[in-house]
Amino acid sequence: MAFQSYSSSDQLLHRQRERIFGGGGGGLNTTRKLSLFFATLCVVDLFGVFPIVALPKSIISCGLYGAPLVLFVITLQIYTAVVLGRCWTIAEKLDPSIVAKNRYPYAAIAEFTYGRRMSVFVTVLLDLTVFGGGIPNLLVAAQNLQLLGSRVSGGSFEISFCYWLLIIGLFLCPIMWLGSPKNMRTLASISVVVCSSVAILTWISIGEDRSGSFTPFKDITLGLPPFVQLLKAYGIIAFQFDIHPMLLTIQVDMQHKRQIGKAVLFGILTTCTLSMITTFLTAYRYGMDATNNVLQILPRSWSLYLTILLVTLQLCLSSAVGNSALFQHIEDLLGASRDFTIKRCIIRSTLVWLGVLIAEILPRFDLVMGIIGGTLTGPLIFILPPLFYQRMLELEKIYSQELKRSYSTESSQMSDDHLEDSDIETIGDSRRSWYGSIGSQGSTLSMAKIRDNCNKWIELVAIRCKQICHFMYSDCILAGSVIVFGIAATLASTYYNMFDIRETQLWFSCLSAWRR
Repeated sequence: MAFQSYSSSDQLLHRQRERIFGGGGGGLNTTRKLSLFFATLCVVDLFGVFPIVALPKSIISCGLYGAPLVLFVITLQIYTAVVLGRCWTIAEKLDPSIVAKNRYPYAAIAEFTYGRRMSVFVTVLLDLTVFGGGIPNLLVAAQNLQLLGSRVSGGSFEISFCYWLLIIGLFLCPIMWLGSPKNMRTLASISVVVCSSVAILTWISIGEDRSGSFTPFKDITLGLPPFVQLLKAYGIIAFQFDIHPMLLTIQVDMQHKRQIGKAVLFGILTTCTLSMITTFLTAYRYGMDATNNVLQILPRSWSLYLTILLVTLQLCLSSAVGNSALFQHIEDLLGASRDFTIKRCIIRSTLVWLGVLIAEILPRFDLVMGIIGGTLTGPLIFILPPLFYQRMLELEKIYSQELKRSYSTESSQMSDDHLEDSDIETIGDSRRSWYGSIGSQGSTLSMAKIRDNCNKWIELVAIRCKQICHFMYSDCILAGSVIVFGIAATLASTYYNMFDIRETQLWFSCLSAWRR
């Protein structure tokens, strides 16, 4: 959907405001800004390898309804990502000074639309989501390294993922010291190459699997899966394709901010293509025997070993970009400089090791994905973006009306100044002559009133019909439907996650194992 166009008067005043406020960007140098290509790479990097190695099992478990569920959730995410990007564009038009809050743009939009309390709520939700989203990265990377050692040695040499978590934490700290996405072009580029290589190598490993006989699409049913399974799949899909916490951070670093929608679309198409091919091959070869991590079911081969290493590398690089918003916000709260300093290193290292500690205590990455995706990301993806967008449209409408009123007032004042006394007398004579003509038409006055009333009613009906049609074709209904879906899905998924935690056996905790 195209952005709303401004009237000529809006454009004129906007250019004037740009001159006053320094172009709305404070005269910042844009040579380091992200192009559409690198913004797309950042989006693909945020998705990472999870949709390739950890999503197929969830889709396969839903049977025939897996693919439609993915397409439905992703379509809604594209829509909410686009409207969230529009919110920032409109906010910059209404208040150019908002660019000063570009380190926490989601919270800035929340405050711009619904006030300080909403901003605090969004900030807390974002911090929890971003921080929690890094824990599955650590767990999967550590478990992959454990799997690699076991497969290479034939099971004779195996280091527990509990120790690998500590090693990964040491490796991540220097990477996390980097700045915002515009300083991570190289990391994003490497990450996308790694994702593509992981997908290709995974396909090769599946094709080379000749272990025993197999039944194509084994045990995959065509019926409707249990509702609980759909909720679990929804939570994992929402988690793996959630880019909203970092979306605006990428947008404010772009050269052309209105192209954020294209970056999201291109990034999702790229990741979905790799994921769907992997899912189809996995379903065809293993069916319902597929594991939560596809790599765990693949046979020993050099392609598998290389894939495990690349997956681990990509998860580390993705964490550097994905946690940027959280790091920047914590640094602002603690008064850290935006430049590279020792204080920044200490803050980011502390957060990394806190994530390692939680991963040591709760090593169930699938459950963590479900909780974060179903409970925390629901409001950020499906509820808040349409809500902010509708409010932003109202503010933009008020802004345009005020502009037109100010311009019409200035024009009328200029016209009044140029009126001469003779013009006023001429207008008065014409008015008197007009009233006189009305008086001379006493016989036809009633018919004229009837015609005028009929015309007014026809015009009123036509206006109402246009308003109804405009409402039907506007974003109001779509936004309302998405919000209702987001509320229902979040409540249902949260309810399921609570019972899933209660019914799950006690987790194997690395800390408890070490105490033994």
